[in-house]
Amino acid sequence: MKLSESTKMNQQSYDAHAEEWHAAKDINYGHRFLEKPAMYSQLPHSLEGKEVLCIGVGSGEELEELVKLTPKKIVAIDISANLLKLAKKEFPHVEFHQMNMMKLAFADNSFDMVYSSLAFHYTNDWDKLLKEMYRVLRMRGILLFSTHNPEYWKNKPATGQKHVNARGVETLEHTASLGKIEIVYYNLPNLQAIDEAVTHAGFVIKNAFTPSVVNDGVYSLNKSELEVLETLKTKNNATPLFYVVNAEK
Repeated sequence: MKLSESTKMNQQSYDAHAEEWHAAKDINYGHRFLEKPAMYSQLPHSLEGKEVLCIGVGSGEELEELVKLTPKKIVAIDISANLLKLAKKEFPHVEFHQMNMMKLAFADNSFDMVYSSLAFHYTNDWDKLLKEMYRVLRMRGILLFSTHNPEYWKNKPATGQKHVNARGVETLEHTASLGKIEIVYYNLPNLQAIDEAVTHAGFVIKNAFTPSVVNDGVYSLNKSELEVLETLKTKNNATPLFYVVNAEK
């Protein structure tokens, strides 16, 4: 599996802190009360008979929700072997592969849905990435993904490195800390650039939005936890953290 230097760094960081990442999923309020509910709201009522590819599955945070929809098959990939080991323990019937999302080892027209939670910003060339997504999806297949909102994440430390793809689209390299995990990611200029990459690949966008914090489940939080949630709301209201796209081939 050939990886870029930045992807190798991300792989090593996630491998080194896989247990902490998995254990912190319930206190990751950006996921729990913001990004995950938004993604789940875009899922169909049923995936019966469908084959689903989950890109950047991590330790399997969203697999429970996908399994509920009774797909025929779920295939999940990630670059981190240690995160995949944790996911396998909880979801033994899912097919897991350590794989680079930029070069998928699947035949054309293999899946009815590609689902990806907060992974696409690890690429410096969205056109190449989305070409792969388009290739492995069947006609009328669904591409559902979330990613960083460039307007918020442009404020994280920049390395000074940039990449310009064949279409002339520039991405800037940044770093961020996710707890103990140090990541390198690439920021597109704006939300329009994300939409243009999706449509350039041949997809039709059905819905695209910056999600808001939800209140479902807040009854279980104590006072200090509610304060953390309010801080997240304030931050997200000022500049949304994430972007969700639901598209069709």
